[in-house]
Amino acid sequence: MQLALQRCQAAGIVFWLRRIAASRAAALGLALLLATAVAALDYATGYELRMAILYLLPIALATWAGGTTAGMSVVGVSSLFWLVSFRSTHPYSGEVFFYWEGIVMITVYMTFVLLLARLRVALSRADQRFFRVLDELHAAVYVADQASGALLYANRSLARVLAVDPRTLQADELARRFGLPPDHGETPAAESLAHGGGFVAREVRDATNGRWYLVQRGPIPWNSARRVSLQVITDISEQKQAQLVHRQHQEMLHQTARLAALGEIASTLAHELNQPLTAIANYSGACLRMLQAPRHDRRELVAALQRARAQSLRAGRIIGRVRDFVRSRHPTPSECDINALVCEALELLEARLDDHAIATALTLSEDLPTTRADRTLLLQVVVNLVQNAIDAMADTAPECRRLRLSTARNSDGAIVVSVADQGAGLAEAASEKLYTPFFTTRSTGLGLGLSICRSVIEAHGGRIWHEANPGRGSTFHFTLPPETPR
Repeated sequence: MQLALQRCQAAGIVFWLRRIAASRAAALGLALLLATAVAALDYATGYELRMAILYLLPIALATWAGGTTAGMSVVGVSSLFWLVSFRSTHPYSGEVFFYWEGIVMITVYMTFVLLLARLRVALSRADQRFFRVLDELHAAVYVADQASGALLYANRSLARVLAVDPRTLQADELARRFGLPPDHGETPAAESLAHGGGFVAREVRDATNGRWYLVQRGPIPWNSARRVSLQVITDISEQKQAQLVHRQHQEMLHQTARLAALGEIASTLAHELNQPLTAIANYSGACLRMLQAPRHDRRELVAALQRARAQSLRAGRIIGRVRDFVRSRHPTPSECDINALVCEALELLEARLDDHAIATALTLSEDLPTTRADRTLLLQVVVNLVQNAIDAMADTAPECRRLRLSTARNSDGAIVVSVADQGAGLAEAASEKLYTPFFTTRSTGLGLGLSICRSVIEAHGGRIWHEANPGRGSTFHFTLPPETPR
């Protein structure tokens, strides 16, 4: 308790000294008062103790607050006090030695004033250069008091970003605009400490203008004992757009690769099936001609039918080889956490969800068992369903675009994953053919997504279905058994 009281007293003294130093007149008055006190002490104690070194305190105070002129004025007053105090009591044998001591002392005082004034000017120029650099930065920068939430500094770039004068705002208002924790209290310091004591960086989106920013925040020392935090806000919208374009190019490449693969399969089927189908047509025509003739050889008719049958079996083997080629990937089952898989699918599609202004709600059951399945295939199923939900809400008003994902267990103990959208819903005629290969409700779709999803889910021992929502939109469900067979 006593130590805390001493610290408070010391902090109070420092506070008042700074207040005095900030006022030139008050600092000069205090300096003259201190010089008078030192002179009185010198006069009272005599020449043997000589307290003249203490004149440096008022000289320093006057120089720091008022500059070289004020410092030299206090030097003159201090020298006059020294002369009056010791002129009649000094022990020197001659006056010349006494005045020589005075000249040396005055020279030291004046040198001290010049050095201190130069140091103050250098520090002031350094501060000016520092703030000028901050003002010229393209990134928005501001300093906030963690105790009061007031802005202590804001550069011009912040005003451009906000389109208002930052001095009219509190730090908490800026934090809310960029979706950050408030600067008020100990949040920034605690957050920085949790990340090793340095600056913490995160990407945020300004809900006002839709632009993306990289916000770096952390505690810094300031010109007082109070705790402050520095925020550096860099516009990264162009980088985000470049990343989006890159992802779109990657998707286009994958789409092109899939189309090329389908083209190759179609070409292979056309080439390989051409001969057996032609042979079947020829043998069938020969059989018809023989049956239409008044007399025909039964053995020739049977032989032609047998050859046609052989060619049809050959065509079936060709289709089987192509199907095996398409299914050449062997599943690799492993223990899967469905909740983690759903979260990963959302992370993969986070940028697309943000670009379409879709609000996402997650309802994950905490008592789900793991399932043994091919994680990559299941992830593709969830991604396909979420992508379909995004496309279904393309014509929905932005404020109504909501995507809900949930996991649960049904009465049989199976795992149920549901993806609900707020789109226009599905027509009854389309619902009947929705899982048919190459059937699509989109002009740019291939019609393979839901067909592949059904194949994957059924291969894992589950099923997939959909239903209309009570309000608008549709919900797709699929199930997985807790223990999927190998």
